[in-house]
Amino acid sequence: MGNISDIQIPAMPESFPKIRRDYPISERENFLRMLRHEKPLWMPNFEESLQMGPAGPNEDQPTPPRHDHTDWFGVYRKYSEAQDSCTPVGAVIDTVDDWKGKVIFPDLKGLDWTAGAADFARDENRALVTRMNGGIFQRLHALLGFENALVDMITKPAETREFLEALADFEIEVFLRMNEVHHYDVVIYHDDWGTARAPFFSTDLFKETLLPPTRRFFKAVREAGAIPFSHNCGLVEDLIPFLVDDIGVDGVEIQSINDIGGIVKNYGDRLTVEFTRPDDYFFYDPKTTEKQIREKAREYVDRYGAHANPGAGAIVTIYAPSREVYDAFYGEVYQYSREQYRGL
Repeated sequence: MGNISDIQIPAMPESFPKIRRDYPISERENFLRMLRHEKPLWMPNFEESLQMGPAGPNEDQPTPPRHDHTDWFGVYRKYSEAQDSCTPVGAVIDTVDDWKGKVIFPDLKGLDWTAGAADFARDENRALVTRMNGGIFQRLHALLGFENALVDMITKPAETREFLEALADFEIEVFLRMNEVHHYDVVIYHDDWGTARAPFFSTDLFKETLLPPTRRFFKAVREAGAIPFSHNCGLVEDLIPFLVDDIGVDGVEIQSINDIGGIVKNYGDRLTVEFTRPDDYFFYDPKTTEKQIREKAREYVDRYGAHANPGAGAIVTIYAPSREVYDAFYGEVYQYSREQYRGL
């Protein structure tokens, strides 16, 4: 491997067009098998297995605006082209006690939730998915400022819980209005709970504040016929038991700083794991050979695959610096997992 200081990894890597293959079943069915915790026929490519559906007027879907803007709740968000994301700036309220008088919830009834539906070309071979980027904890700290949000969670848990329940009611209504039009297969709900070292809060505080309204949101998703899927950045492995046992999600999208192998072995019969960006330096190093890339692909399949773990195994998403690296890795993952999963 080359000198790490010479390896350039972009904050938002390039996406490559979908690979065409003659699959034995549709990518949708293989993906949904995994989320039902059945053995798939191959380890799927996460992004290529799903189609991002329209979401009407919901400003968080499928991606937030790529410019400075003020969101539904009056939070100013500053856009970064380098990160391709918007960061909340300032706060709407200083303390959670003020939410009833100062936080204005959007009126969702008068919006056209069919917007974009007529022009949407459905690909039946892929699972229809939407991402809900504004989770209740994310909205809490956007409205209060991060430090104030954490202080209020600790010092005013009952008041914070009440506000989080109101935010959950809002998120549920948004989802139900979207789903009534589009009938999603999967809903990926974003609500990051951790730093690179640990969750933002103790498990006791989590249970007292965030857990009940989060459980209600995912219950509404399941009852509406969609599969609940949690996106969660940070080192959140301590909260995985709550996602599985209390909240009941079928899939998680987490970072490789978590113990992916341990999570798959312990919860793979009830939870499908998709994790992103492991071994970035390896893939972006120009000295890495195609042979090494294919060996790495087989290593992932053998470590996280359905033949080596209970349930469906994991889904690995790799960002690559070139089409050649991308094709070598995913080509090997597909062929090798087909061989290893045969007869499961």
